[in-house]
Amino acid sequence: MLTIKVPPQNRRLACLIVLIAILLIFPVQLMAADRLACASYPVWIFARFLTQGTDRFQAELITNPATGCPHEFAPAARDLERLTKTRFLVKNGLDLESYLPQALMVAPKDIKVIDASDAVPTLSQVWGRVDLEGEPAKRSGGKLPSMLPNPHIFLSPKNAKIMVANIADALIELDPQNQEHYRERLAQWSSDMDRLSDAIADFQNTRRGYKVMTSHGFFDYLAQDLGLTVLADLSPSEEAPPSAARLDLLRKIITSEKINAILLDPHADPSAAQTLGAELKVPGAVIDTVASGPSDPPLDYYQLVLKEDLELLSSLFPPNYKAPDQTDSGGQ
Repeated sequence: MLTIKVPPQNRRLACLIVLIAILLIFPVQLMAADRLACASYPVWIFARFLTQGTDRFQAELITNPATGCPHEFAPAARDLERLTKTRFLVKNGLDLESYLPQALMVAPKDIKVIDASDAVPTLSQVWGRVDLEGEPAKRSGGKLPSMLPNPHIFLSPKNAKIMVANIADALIELDPQNQEHYRERLAQWSSDMDRLSDAIADFQNTRRGYKVMTSHGFFDYLAQDLGLTVLADLSPSEEAPPSAARLDLLRKIITSEKINAILLDPHADPSAAQTLGAELKVPGAVIDTVASGPSDPPLDYYQLVLKEDLELLSSLFPPNYKAPDQTDSGGQ
């Protein structure tokens, strides 16, 4: 066999020539992953779960992970600059990310927007409330709150299952080469959500008649799943604390409706809840809404948070009803 000796000073050049030859014969994809911009924390959690393990998309959060619900988020110049180079975006929808219409004016005209809320059944923004003070103030488009959907759909495993399926369908269309990966990740997510839904159904079957007050409409969808009744919010606005007159109204509701607990989201001012709770002997708790969180959460962050929420709520609302044994039905 003929052996060719390459002088030490030429070995680096020889390696480069061989590498170029390999690339010419076997082309390699060298382009960076496409940015998959996410307009709010929950859909970023969902998109990360689906795209982990692929090199086509890199899920990136537009908002600060500690922001909470992005109702009042105002993108900085650097956020807008990133949007000018963004071709793909995932949003919760239902106007949760109210900053988007103006922000997207700087994005490419052909940007692909994935709306995770498609086909998710919604509740009214005043679902179950008894504390409306006269005629509700009109909001965007002259609509009443009762006509607007509550956008906090993500705090329900049933809804999260639909939302992730919507995102997966869009990714499969955009990246068919990785469709099996997305389907496998979706199947894992769906299985996880089914297990959470089973635990929530058990909660509902063993607890009846509990009533709650919340800081704002973040809890409605999970409350519906759990069988809890949300009767009032501490304040009709997330930005303003309740007035003295409203506190008097809330005292009457807590007493007359026999409210069992006051539930806050992590970004709510707890002072009103603490005042009412201490005065009327009503327990309170902070429920993680998954609207914010760490900047580098584990892939199963949503699952972990919902399990912790359910454990907290289970301790707050003890079982008061024995569900019928299904094995005893059917004339056995």
